[in-house]
Amino acid sequence: MSEADSVTSFVRWNREEALPVWASRGFGASGDRFHERLDRSGYPLAVPHRAMVQARQIYVFAHAAELGWYVPGAELAEQAMAALRRDFCDDGAIIASVAFSIDPHSGRQVSTTRDSYTHAFVLFAIAHLYRLNGDPALLRFAERVAAFVERDMVDPVHGGVIDTLPAASTAKRQNPQMHLLEAWLALEDVAPGRGWLERADTLVSLFQRHMGKTDRGVLLEHFAQDWSPHPDPTRANIFEPGHHYEWAWLLDRHGQLSRQDHESWRTTLHTTATKHGHAPGGLIHDEVEAGGRVAKPSHRLWPHTEAIKAAAARHRDGDGEALGEAGRMASLLDTHFLAGPFAGGWTDHISPAGEPLVDYVPASSLYHLFLAATEADRMIDR
Repeated sequence: MSEADSVTSFVRWNREEALPVWASRGFGASGDRFHERLDRSGYPLAVPHRAMVQARQIYVFAHAAELGWYVPGAELAEQAMAALRRDFCDDGAIIASVAFSIDPHSGRQVSTTRDSYTHAFVLFAIAHLYRLNGDPALLRFAERVAAFVERDMVDPVHGGVIDTLPAASTAKRQNPQMHLLEAWLALEDVAPGRGWLERADTLVSLFQRHMGKTDRGVLLEHFAQDWSPHPDPTRANIFEPGHHYEWAWLLDRHGQLSRQDHESWRTTLHTTATKHGHAPGGLIHDEVEAGGRVAKPSHRLWPHTEAIKAAAARHRDGDGEALGEAGRMASLLDTHFLAGPFAGGWTDHISPAGEPLVDYVPASSLYHLFLAATEADRMIDR
């Protein structure tokens, strides 16, 4: 199979296998929420439902409906958004916040923790559902969620968002900053001129000043409260190659909307990830130290989807090698992650030897797979 054929096959798998399965088996038959995970036979598991997963699935099916890939997804996305607001949300006149998880049967909140990563995905889902149905109430909801994040989760002294309320630690991570950037960009795309891009600019500036280390060519993961190196030396120098690819794609998106040039950082992130982040066969390592030593040699599914997205951005820039890179990642996904355990399912995490490290299929990965497929689809000549 050619590299272009591998990309085409990956897109087709998302459209024809994954979306129908997760719209049926992955959505509550008598309820209005998406399941958190399925077992390896494709049946739902009774575990708490996280707001983050609901938001990711709302995004997937709203976007799939918009593209015409799965038109019935519109109804699922709208039902799930209504359920998220009913079951997870504390929505007031000025601010709205979202609980971390609920019991799937009773709807009772299991964890009332407020998590910045979760709120980022709620905002991302709102943006895409608004793009689909144009409901102005969704934008007002987004404004209230943003008001909560900025009032209670943004560090007014050092910048960036904290992980959780109540705070379990003063340490900071790059990951919630990245997904909040993704949310602000999505909102700017559908409702420009409301301050979303300015919020995104602030996070890109934070990346440039603190999270990205130009002298070592890496994006670090863990920091102290003031963005100095994390006090734990085992965490202070860790980077995730998948996040290098993800930031490269996001910087491209930010550049399109802001007209800022991020080519230097995009190249640096890609170079470091490709040089130090892959096993000999091409699979992407989970974690690597800044000096290049592999810290966690296992392989998650999602980094390979982020490599496809980064390749798609480079393909738009005219990079002649980008389609080949996307094809190789699509082939690795097909061989190591998407071959089972059931049609439209996946193995989310494997050992260096290729053995499954989880005994369930998490719904959360569909966001990565589907978004990569939408980007890959733009690379295919028709």
